[in-house]
Amino acid sequence: MKAAYVYEKEKMDIRELPTPKIGSGEALIEIVYAGVCGSDITMYRGLHPTAKPPVVLGHEIFGVVREIDGRDDIKPGDRVTAEPLRFCGVCEACRQGFGNVCGSLRLHGIHMDGAYAQYVKVLSEKLVPIRTDIPDKLAALAEPFAVAYHVCMRGNLRAGDDALVIGGGPIGTVVALMARACGANVTVSEPNPVRRANTEALGLDAFDPVNGDADEMAAKKTGGPGFDVVFESSGSKAGILSTTKLCKIHGTIVPMALAGTPVDFTLGQVSFKEQTVVGTRVYPFLHFKRGVETLEKLYAAGVALDPLISDIMPLDMAQKAIDMMISGENACKILLDARA
Repeated sequence: MKAAYVYEKEKMDIRELPTPKIGSGEALIEIVYAGVCGSDITMYRGLHPTAKPPVVLGHEIFGVVREIDGRDDIKPGDRVTAEPLRFCGVCEACRQGFGNVCGSLRLHGIHMDGAYAQYVKVLSEKLVPIRTDIPDKLAALAEPFAVAYHVCMRGNLRAGDDALVIGGGPIGTVVALMARACGANVTVSEPNPVRRANTEALGLDAFDPVNGDADEMAAKKTGGPGFDVVFESSGSKAGILSTTKLCKIHGTIVPMALAGTPVDFTLGQVSFKEQTVVGTRVYPFLHFKRGVETLEKLYAAGVALDPLISDIMPLDMAQKAIDMMISGENACKILLDARA
């Protein structure tokens, strides 16, 4: 099979690899689309905290089942996504039901081969069917919606809350849509005018932090006190340092970027307003399913989702997709078409 293979730090090529052979309790998925994620860039650059190349990238999986063992409710030909996690099941985190923060957590596309390929092998129990009426390119957004659902749950987001998303890139935009689906009043702060326009095309309120006054914006949007929940998805120094200022007293800050330039951050600012800073990492399986269900509900309700996908490229152009993500050239989500 054809695959985009990162063979060492910042070096990737398209090569022929053996098609995976499934064993007991496993499934073979023919990839239709693989989403390109910021975590892929971290891995490509050799900056991931728990894994290094070589690997076939891609944890955002959408495709068609070709072979399956151990599931009676899913058959060859079904359209599916897959939770890309594998955890040990015996450590303290796993015993408490938090496999997503397992001490030896592994992900497809990071610790083991993923979806930048024509085929990927996954555990059958990780498969989640996708409704047949959803277009393939939108079905490929299942994993980002799962991330967004877990992020909103970790932030204890409630209907009526005022929420700020700092960073209107692919995952920040999906988090903003999810927060709105949860009933929050959402604002997205994004300096890039192309990404801001894309955010507005999705019906979201966008703010320009370069040419606007953030304090004034927060006061206007919230009636004075600041945002109930602030999601920081930019990983930028300016974004991180603005979180405590824009979040209200007893509000919640949810940092999302896993890698970036270290930033001097005074925790006393959190204490002064008794704010809560909440970590978030991928998702438990229930939240993965809830994210998929939310995507399906939004599509059924006629919510415009197409602007979430700004670029679709053949698998052969995986390097170009990576380069676009690094430069920030893409307005939103890039999909790799494994059939092109």
